[in-house]
Amino acid sequence: MTLKSRWIGLVTILVLFAMAPGLFAQVQIQITPDVSSQEVQTNRNAQTARPGTNGAGLLVAGQVFAPSALTATTLRIAYPGPITAVPAGDGNTTPGLSGLGNGGSNCTDPSLTPSTFACAGGVGIPTGDAVRIEGASGLFQSVGNLRLNTVSSRIEVTLPNSLPGGGTGALSGGNPAINTSSGVFRIVGIRIDANGKSGAQTFSASLSNPANNYLLNTTSGTIINNLGPGIASSGIGFAPGNQTQSCSTGTISSPGTATIFTNRNTPRACGSLILTEGFASAWRTVTQSGNSATGPVNAINAPGGSQIRLTFNNIPAGVTLTLTPRAGTVSSQTSLAIFASPTTVTATSATSVLSFTSTSSTDVEVAEIDYAVTTPVSTTAAVTTPGTISVTATMFPLGDGVDTVGVPRQDQGYPAFLQADVGPTTIVNIIAANTTLLMPFVFTAGVAGGFDTGIAIANTTSDPFGTGGGGATKANGTLVVSFFPTTATGGAGTPFTLTTSSTVKPGSGLSSDGTLASGATWSVFLGQLLSAAGQTGNFSGYLFIQANFLNAHGTATITDFKSFSLTSNVLVLPPPATTSRDAPVGGAEQLDF
Repeated sequence: MTLKSRWIGLVTILVLFAMAPGLFAQVQIQITPDVSSQEVQTNRNAQTARPGTNGAGLLVAGQVFAPSALTATTLRIAYPGPITAVPAGDGNTTPGLSGLGNGGSNCTDPSLTPSTFACAGGVGIPTGDAVRIEGASGLFQSVGNLRLNTVSSRIEVTLPNSLPGGGTGALSGGNPAINTSSGVFRIVGIRIDANGKSGAQTFSASLSNPANNYLLNTTSGTIINNLGPGIASSGIGFAPGNQTQSCSTGTISSPGTATIFTNRNTPRACGSLILTEGFASAWRTVTQSGNSATGPVNAINAPGGSQIRLTFNNIPAGVTLTLTPRAGTVSSQTSLAIFASPTTVTATSATSVLSFTSTSSTDVEVAEIDYAVTTPVSTTAAVTTPGTISVTATMFPLGDGVDTVGVPRQDQGYPAFLQADVGPTTIVNIIAANTTLLMPFVFTAGVAGGFDTGIAIANTTSDPFGTGGGGATKANGTLVVSFFPTTATGGAGTPFTLTTSSTVKPGSGLSSDGTLASGATWSVFLGQLLSAAGQTGNFSGYLFIQANFLNAHGTATITDFKSFSLTSNVLVLPPPATTSRDAPVGGAEQLDF
């Protein structure tokens, strides 16, 4: 070997020795997250570990590569949004004490001005499930306290420079103690503000000093696989498996909205609202909302967990709705247990909160909220004008996650959500107390043959049954006649209308104000109606007659006043305001007489 070769070899060995602390770090750090599959995208306190699993979080494992001396370093774990939980201490107030605790200074670094660390003494936030270290063993049994860096959205912890068991000191000659142990610890209870985020969420990790015999093998990892809505949709219907609803007026076999007439009668007192979960684990009980035995205990939104707030819009004074939540009966729905508080809503108390005492984390659930109008409706109820009552739903309670200086809070409830209303969904229709009549064919031809159509409409709200026996409530009302002509050459003509009044009273039987009194019958020829409407000539087509009272019935007779006469009953339609003509029940319009 030449002198030059020996010199190059010696230099190489010296370089390798100089690089050895970095190349052969003695403790390798691996961070393994227990991933949450999905979180609500409006959750200010979204969990970053598997929900409802005691102790789930980040597993930090240190594997000894070779015995060596360790020097103190800080492990920094940064999150993709504001951290909305605070580390907990053990209540120890002895300054400088190592290990879990350090009391009120557990998560405060006084060397920073202003401080980027904040804590809540020995309790932490949320109560019962604060950020904490669990399961520290081996090398890490004396790991330093967790600190919350609110500026950088980081959790920071000082890794030990002492021997397992807390021993420090030096070997002979002043050399530092040599570590030969591996160890693990878990960081549990971290939440983040997920508002405005989408898709998978990840953490990043770093060391404050890489030349300390610690080597970080994990620099990033997924903590949440996806974000989605807490409530997917709302509508009218039954939860899966439910086929009927009990109501004060009897069992209802088809879902629908309740109906109040403007005369304060209630033909259908009940309805059923359904809310569909955004994803399988979006709705959580208090224990499912945390990673401790109790979950985040908080009296602000007792019993805790995620909730749903229902806001009822336009409830008229004098109307009360009673709420009865229930789950579906198919196997995928039977884990759901839900209750409402309060169970009644009015114009002055128009919100109710749904809470979960049991939910499935693997099935998408549907919450059915049956509601009933208290009957009879008050005689002064403000329902004399047609309208609707609707409801919106949002995840609840509502909160900010952090205070004005960025420190986590739980005084608004925990977890807390950004308001994101689903709906509105109409649950009660207030419709005019009227009858819609259809005459599919009417005809008048005074010039050619002297034909005309005689029409008779009876106001049958007077009857022998009485209100206690199921009889009608007496009511008077005007009539609106809508004409739909067919032209002489074929095709539709121009529609027009006539409304009876004190000055428009064709035929006989109307009162002086143009109303048809309860118990009276209006009889009129089509020719008289056309004249009162300012129309001339013959007419062939159909009519709608809207009687501004219930229980109108009629007949129509086409006659030539000589030898021909054809009489038929006038058809009665279901109220179009509640029974769409475009989507009739059973696929065909249900017509009566």
